[in-house]
Amino acid sequence: MKIAKAKYSIKKAYMLAINSIAFYPIMIAFTLLAFSWLCTYLDKISVGEAVIRQVPFLRMDNADTVRSLLSSLLTGLISLVTFTFAMVMIVLSQVTSSFSPRLLPDLISKRGSQIVLGTIVGTVGFIIVVLSNVQTMQGGPEVPLLSTVLGMFLGFASLICFIYFIHKISNEIQIGNILNNLYRSTRDVLNREISSGSYEEDWEEDPDAVLVKAWDSGYFDTITEEGIKKASEKKGLQLRILKVQGAYLLKGEPFLKINKPLDKEIQELLEENVLLRHQEIVKENFYYGFKQLTEIAVKGLSPGVNDPGTAIQAIDYLMDLLCRLQELRGQKVARNSKGAPFIVYAPVPFEKTFYLCAASIRAYSTTDVAVQSRLIDLIAKISERDEQNRHKALLEKELDSIEEASGKDLKAQEDKEYLQTLLQHARKKYLT
Repeated sequence: MKIAKAKYSIKKAYMLAINSIAFYPIMIAFTLLAFSWLCTYLDKISVGEAVIRQVPFLRMDNADTVRSLLSSLLTGLISLVTFTFAMVMIVLSQVTSSFSPRLLPDLISKRGSQIVLGTIVGTVGFIIVVLSNVQTMQGGPEVPLLSTVLGMFLGFASLICFIYFIHKISNEIQIGNILNNLYRSTRDVLNREISSGSYEEDWEEDPDAVLVKAWDSGYFDTITEEGIKKASEKKGLQLRILKVQGAYLLKGEPFLKINKPLDKEIQELLEENVLLRHQEIVKENFYYGFKQLTEIAVKGLSPGVNDPGTAIQAIDYLMDLLCRLQELRGQKVARNSKGAPFIVYAPVPFEKTFYLCAASIRAYSTTDVAVQSRLIDLIAKISERDEQNRHKALLEKELDSIEEASGKDLKAQEDKEYLQTLLQHARKKYLT
């Protein structure tokens, strides 16, 4: 049991590390630091001087000049590091206050900003090592020529990276780009699920299956299928997931079934491969995309932000994603190399997802005709693509709720009549 918990902790720590804002900067900084030691060693054994001799216009023999140039460059780069980190913190703070704090994991995992931070910090370390070897290298030249030239080039590269960082950060903070990136990430995951062909509508329950309770509290995030797949091929193990991915589990709450007795080995296997986390990463779970788009729409409708245009754009993206989501019918079934199922996921909760998205936005938009009309359009488009009328009752009920809420809160008779016309058209064309 302790081994399984240790493996689970290592796997969880690894996932947190690679999605951390500090991961790539630390890796790049240590790489450049090691590179600086290599360069100074090459200078010490005269390899650096032989290389610079081929490009004499880069040669700098005066130690005072080199020290002055590198010191000035180092001072400027330290200021850049301070400014860059300050910009990152300001952007993250603004995204949290204006849009949704759930967007932070995706923003801090952006590789571009991390590479910029790592390059600048690594260059600072590189130049410090070079400066410490000017006129102090035992058995070597007064000026480490190769290291000095590379330090200058890295300094210029850091300036270019900083310009790129300003351009990138100014684009990422725009709400249109945030919504578009969130929509594309969710759409790509949905398209991958739709094209996988692994969803089955009819699935018989095993009456002898054994319930397994959660061994810790947290969000049921994902399952590393490879470990379960190997156990399935060896022992015929099969998992039936009872909760949708993204659901919060309390310790001791039943959340899956297995077709084998729950012994110590299987318990360790489950604890090692079922990840419970406290982050929302859209690329691993498309339900988070629906949740975050809805939160942005609601935040845009709040009195503090008052940006219905953002809400309308979020509704448009939700319209497209919900139409794709209803194509996923039944439950996802993962099969091993022998064709036997080893994980049966919980059914796709389209009804719940649609209701939570529509109801949350409706509650904050009852006095905004533009947003209400876009919600009606969303329902109409979903109904148009619901060829077998699976969700007809749900969509009709949501139209009734919009009619009831807007009838109470709208003041102008013209607005009420306009919405009534839209509601009647939607019912007549799509729900009859």
